[in-house]
Amino acid sequence: MRSTSLPCRSATLAFAVSLAGVLVFVFGASAHAQQPIQIFLSAVDADEKPVVDLKEEEIDIQVDGAACPVARFEAINWPTKLTVMVDNSPVFNDSLRQLRESLRAFFKAIPPTMEVSLVSTAPAPRFIYKAGNDRVKLMSSIDLLTPDSAAPRFIDALAEAADRAVKEKAGKEIKNFFPVFFIVGNNGVEGSSPRDYQVNKLFKQTLESAATVHVVMLSSSSRQLDIGAGTNQIEVGLKLTQLTGGRYEAIAAQTRLTTLLPEFATQIARSQSRQSNQYRITCQPPAGSKPQRITAATRRDGISAALTFDGRVP
Repeated sequence: MRSTSLPCRSATLAFAVSLAGVLVFVFGASAHAQQPIQIFLSAVDADEKPVVDLKEEEIDIQVDGAACPVARFEAINWPTKLTVMVDNSPVFNDSLRQLRESLRAFFKAIPPTMEVSLVSTAPAPRFIYKAGNDRVKLMSSIDLLTPDSAAPRFIDALAEAADRAVKEKAGKEIKNFFPVFFIVGNNGVEGSSPRDYQVNKLFKQTLESAATVHVVMLSSSSRQLDIGAGTNQIEVGLKLTQLTGGRYEAIAAQTRLTTLLPEFATQIARSQSRQSNQYRITCQPPAGSKPQRITAATRRDGISAALTFDGRVP
């Protein structure tokens, strides 16, 4: 039986570890003694299909080698909600048709039941298609993606998406779901001019909502980067993908969009399958303990699992 461990920044943020049989987490300094611990477990079989019939008695939870009695074991089936943000600045003028066709191929590979939104980023974030799963209207709306002479607002678009996700999940009717933000931008002039606290808020809200961020950045070697403040689109995009386990792709030519966007769609669909079929487990660590490591062992053979604190499985 194999085991592994990962350091995490806090007791509420961690990255998935996938292995057979044993799942381990190392707690950060902010873990508090004697408080109940909540974790999410996602399991798949040898064919990568979600295991949806695990029972509480098939899971053993330990904290630092001591049993952590399970107080609650529940299967969850939370949806994934996808926000797609697209640069419609002059950079893409010559490849607008290709961009539209790439988006159509992207959405064709997204499960039809997944709620999606489409947003343009120039001159400001604007809905092209509001949240829904009407694929006919969505495909038609792609033609409304038209060039704008203003600079795109990459950071503002992500900030608005993160803010919407947090508010929706904490609204009067609490809704549990996993947000995914997919954004296409370029490393040219950025229209956003956020202050440091606004960027920090973006990072905080993205993590709080258990969102996954994927970025495609069209790069130009002739562009001189202004990263002195650390808040331009490249720095923010890289940081968010690293924090959330997402994917960052820098491309040098628009022609790459044709094959790249469907690749992202396949990854997002696979993530949805795992995230939407998980188990939320709450256990009570031993009195007086100061948790450093939590282990979840399964008694069922032939499965691979991911253990997280927030349910995010990119």
